[in-house]
Amino acid sequence: MKTIHILILASLITFVGCGEKVSELDQKKASLKILKEQLGEIKTQILILEKDIALADTLVKDGIAVNVQELSSRSFAHYINQPGIVTSKANVVVSSEVGATVIRRLVEEGSWVSKDQAIIQLDASVITNQVEDLRQSVELAKTTFERQDNLWKQGIGSEIQFLQAKNQYASLVKKLAALEAQLDKYEIVAPVSGKLDEIVINEGEFTSPGRPAFRVVNSKKLQIEVDVAERYSSVLKKGDMVKISFNSLGIEMEAPVSFIGQVINPENRTFKLKINLRNTSGNIKPNAVASLQIKDFSADNTIVLPSSAIKKDMRGSFVFVAKGNKAIKTYVEVGLSQGAETHVTAGLLFGQKVITLGFDEVSNGSIIEIKN
Repeated sequence: MKTIHILILASLITFVGCGEKVSELDQKKASLKILKEQLGEIKTQILILEKDIALADTLVKDGIAVNVQELSSRSFAHYINQPGIVTSKANVVVSSEVGATVIRRLVEEGSWVSKDQAIIQLDASVITNQVEDLRQSVELAKTTFERQDNLWKQGIGSEIQFLQAKNQYASLVKKLAALEAQLDKYEIVAPVSGKLDEIVINEGEFTSPGRPAFRVVNSKKLQIEVDVAERYSSVLKKGDMVKISFNSLGIEMEAPVSFIGQVINPENRTFKLKINLRNTSGNIKPNAVASLQIKDFSADNTIVLPSSAIKKDMRGSFVFVAKGNKAIKTYVEVGLSQGAETHVTAGLLFGQKVITLGFDEVSNGSIIEIKN
């Protein structure tokens, strides 16, 4: 019995010992796995550092490739971008002044008409008869007056008869002139030269005083009207050149400012600006929208740089100036920008070379190699 207990005890000791050996082995395997993973990461870091060092060695040796712009005297201009509406100086809706039936439309829509050309003929039969009757009365009154005048000069007849004949004749002449002037209104004429854009009454219709009859538009006498912000009122002046674009028509031109309003609109704080428009092609129509560039600032003999070459930090705007084979960080003062260019007002001199390509790779004191 004692022997059996000893064997069982020995077996237990052997089993426990084997379990401890298995646990230590797993720990070693896990440690080895971790070390291998760390070794892989270290090798990767070594490769990255070797590449960075190699690149740095190349840059130190050859310099960072850059392009530069040598500063020279330039002109700079800044423009306000504004939309404008085309209007016609001669865009007239003509109405009838009398009530009558339309007899005939004398001109077709779309035709070019001259000033005072008849467009619509109204029925004037009644007033025409009145004019003819009155003309006969005037002729009779004239004859009577001339006879009384001769008698009066010869000392024959009374003064009353002479004055009655004179006044009667003058009164009828005056009435005839008024009636003939009224008769003229039965022929509706174009008040300006231009294209007959629209006729809104038809033959046989009765038109009343004040009713629109037709529209005449002179597309050769156009102008652009634009509302400009109040802050530019002291900058812009009559005669300033404006760049005009009609994108839908593919038309570009320049024209001077012809009018500057003297009153500020209290609702939107703008003032009116007008530009006379040359429309030789006839393609530009009233109410068309134009894109305008109005010059509000210009400078000559100045420095202009690509806007991309100018950087900013907490201190302000700066560029990199190429001095020998080094990039020197130089702070500048800038003005307005137009398109992709910026006006530099201080900090640089003519003849200096400013890095315009590759500046993102350099810092103050970097070794550079100018490629252009």
